[in-house]
Amino acid sequence: MDRAPTSSAADRYRRTLARGALVFRWVSLAWITILAITEMDNIGRPVLAWVSVGATAAWTLWLSLSDSAPTRVVLGLDLALCTYLVLVSGLVIPDGSIVSNRPFFAAAYPANAVLLWAVVHRTFAGVAAAAVLGCALALSRPLNGIPFGELTRPEWQSLGGAIVLYLVGGAAVGLVARVLVESGEALARTTDELLVERERAGRLAERESLAREIHDSVLQALALVHKKGRELAQSPAVPPAEVARLADIAGRQEGELRSLILRQPQDGGTGRSSLRDALESQARTIDAPRVAVSAVGALVLDSHVVTELAAATRQALENVVRHADASRVTVFAEEDNGFAVVSVTDDGCGFDYDEGRLEADGKVGMLKSMKGRVVDLGGTMKVVSASSEGTEIEFRVPLNEKSQVNDDG
Repeated sequence: MDRAPTSSAADRYRRTLARGALVFRWVSLAWITILAITEMDNIGRPVLAWVSVGATAAWTLWLSLSDSAPTRVVLGLDLALCTYLVLVSGLVIPDGSIVSNRPFFAAAYPANAVLLWAVVHRTFAGVAAAAVLGCALALSRPLNGIPFGELTRPEWQSLGGAIVLYLVGGAAVGLVARVLVESGEALARTTDELLVERERAGRLAERESLAREIHDSVLQALALVHKKGRELAQSPAVPPAEVARLADIAGRQEGELRSLILRQPQDGGTGRSSLRDALESQARTIDAPRVAVSAVGALVLDSHVVTELAAATRQALENVVRHADASRVTVFAEEDNGFAVVSVTDDGCGFDYDEGRLEADGKVGMLKSMKGRVVDLGGTMKVVSASSEGTEIEFRVPLNEKSQVNDDG
């Protein structure tokens, strides 16, 4: 199947709905096969009937094995096949029997085209596909040797009822698909907003910590300067040494206050750096879909730990670019019960993660470049993924005394 343009969250939800509709497709295929077997004596062109069943089975199998979202070409071919089944139903049974009590050869399978068009392109497309099938359903009567002029009122009513069912089905499925897709998009937006709020809460905690430090050092010193200054102002003889001491106190606290205000998050001392800054730097160098980097606090760690986690994260982002077909990637870092945790989450096509199979196939890039780095730090890597459901990779590294988190910088 041709690759669709870069997937979005909406595309992913539509693809999931389309795959869910495959259940009805297989059930309707089974019913066509049963009709072909049980009505063999009443089929006028058995070869044409079985060729049609075989083509339908092959198409259904191909759709089931494909992991990509249906493209316009696929939708067009599906509608063409279903239209063909409606028309050929007028040819494979004896003339005049299409309006009798005999089962309709195509059965419910043509409705699958209406479902697929409605799921992928919503209500109008579903109704349009239903209209095409309705025209084919009308033409199947003359193909069965029954001119329109010879149709009775009940037969016209039966034909009209079948066409209305196609139209109503297309409209209803399109509306349901629209509601589900919009709900999924709203959920994705809410998730992004929660990540932003979580980072905002982390920054607020940093600010509160900074306020405590100012209170414990700078404000206490300024209070001393204020008290001593008033005492000196009331003294007739001001000792120069006392004035110099107050000036030194004020100067030291001025410098400390400037350091607190101007210090950079990555200023963690020799051999230490900010994990958040490193992850943001890696995200900027990747030619990827929109990458959102969030972190709770500055996460100042041992530089070696930061380097290895950033490298593992970069490999994860590169895998997203090469394989995931994602529209959004989220990188989130935090300290959790003595562990530095970095998660990389995308909304791409996902995959079945089997470590043993990757090693057997020689695809050890993920194992060596990501898991190897994390294991060397005493940590673990967890992969949660499923086809069409996106992927989350989590790196969890223990913090020792040298790599302890320092949210205050």
